[in-house]
Amino acid sequence: MIVLDRHDALDLDAYRRVADRGEEVRVADAALARVDERRAAMLRALEQGAAAYGVTTGLGYLASRPIAEEHRLPLQRSILLGRAVAVGPPLPPVVVRGAMLLRLAGFLEGGAAVSSELCRFLAARLNDGFTPCVPASPHGAAGEVSLLSHLFAAFVGEGEVLEDGARVPAAAALAARGASPYEPGLKEGIALLNGAPFAPALTAPLVWRARELLDQATVAAALSAALTGASARPYSRRVGRLSGDPARQSVDERLLELLGGGLFDDRSQSPVSLRVAPQVHGAVAAVLDSAEHRLELELRAVSDSPLHLPEGDGEPAGFYPTGGFHAQALAFALDSLAIAYAQLASLAEKRLHRLLDSRFSGLSEQLAVEPGRHTGLTPVHKAVVGICAENRLLAAPASVGAADTSAGQEDVQAFVPLAAGKLARLLDNVELALAYELTALAQARQLGGRPLPPRLEPIAARLCEAVPLVVEDRPLAPDVERVRDLVRTGSLR
Repeated sequence: MIVLDRHDALDLDAYRRVADRGEEVRVADAALARVDERRAAMLRALEQGAAAYGVTTGLGYLASRPIAEEHRLPLQRSILLGRAVAVGPPLPPVVVRGAMLLRLAGFLEGGAAVSSELCRFLAARLNDGFTPCVPASPHGAAGEVSLLSHLFAAFVGEGEVLEDGARVPAAAALAARGASPYEPGLKEGIALLNGAPFAPALTAPLVWRARELLDQATVAAALSAALTGASARPYSRRVGRLSGDPARQSVDERLLELLGGGLFDDRSQSPVSLRVAPQVHGAVAAVLDSAEHRLELELRAVSDSPLHLPEGDGEPAGFYPTGGFHAQALAFALDSLAIAYAQLASLAEKRLHRLLDSRFSGLSEQLAVEPGRHTGLTPVHKAVVGICAENRLLAAPASVGAADTSAGQEDVQAFVPLAAGKLARLLDNVELALAYELTALAQARQLGGRPLPPRLEPIAARLCEAVPLVVEDRPLAPDVERVRDLVRTGSLR
């Protein structure tokens, strides 16, 4: 069980244990007491006539429109319903659970001024597997209001939730858990709606997957070097140290580990695509490290607006509007990852092309048993060329540009859901490109007689089990799918 005793208690490991693996979470009593103390201060400010966005005023362009006292409490519920306009397939449970967890953790700072009752309700829904159906279509609002509206409308008994993959009414799912729909108090509707918990929740699974794919690509690069008899000298530790780049040096270490430190004889220069694996994979690793660091920061961030803050640092107590809902840093990180992984796939395409060319591989042309009479593995390269063409489109940044909404009040968007959706599709493509390359490497292993380093031998054996020798032309799609499963499950690591 993960115990939350403050808002910045989460690290990536604890976050993953709850969001991805379903571990239970409990909020410490002291943290709940602090939440109620800060809420009491906020309610006193409202009683004394303080104006608060989304509580005593309308939203967006109507922020200057006062809300009559008798309408303020119903407003909190309607805030959660009127913005649920998204359509499309639902986001994965790991993303939805992650957003719920981050909303809960952020509330423990106290500035959102919600009640301990809401915090307990959030924790209980995480623990009983209550997973609202949140459509994954792109959202063009400032912040995440549409996503959060779909998420938390379910808490008040509206919308749908996912139960064993099926959609059921949220009210029925709450009743099955012995829970009543939550009735948001003053400021709790706007607190649930205004923030950016989905930005890190969308980013985290992509970072985890990207880390796995980078290592799979490094395995493919090592296997390609070994099967074509390329020298390991480009991966020399001494050469790597001369770069001064820790990320690049980590790739050198991994390549030498896979190659067993051998193949250091002085051979003619291999194609550039084989020699620059440390430079490209190292640069990708650096981008990934940066994104992971930013993700760690965002797990602990408070993104609510407005916040009710006590007096401090020479500033008065009161409501503070913020821009915390604008997750620009993660939008940049996702766009940077898309560019990096598009290049990772491009390098795989070049290695594959050289593997099919006997001048570079020393193997038969097109890896065919009888070149000319049979096609060999050339079609898999053509598939990867198409993948790389699509990746160039997907690598175009989502974080550039803005549009006015809400009659000009909301005039900038971060577009994190769009950036995350593009990256997810691009990572699918990278996985498939590696599967095509590894399919060809299985054929190369069975055609060539070079012994492999000990670390690569079992990897090659698994590949050859999945891809029997292509003696005569046959449909290769089933072979590619089997290899893709090996990539997806990490079986080749």
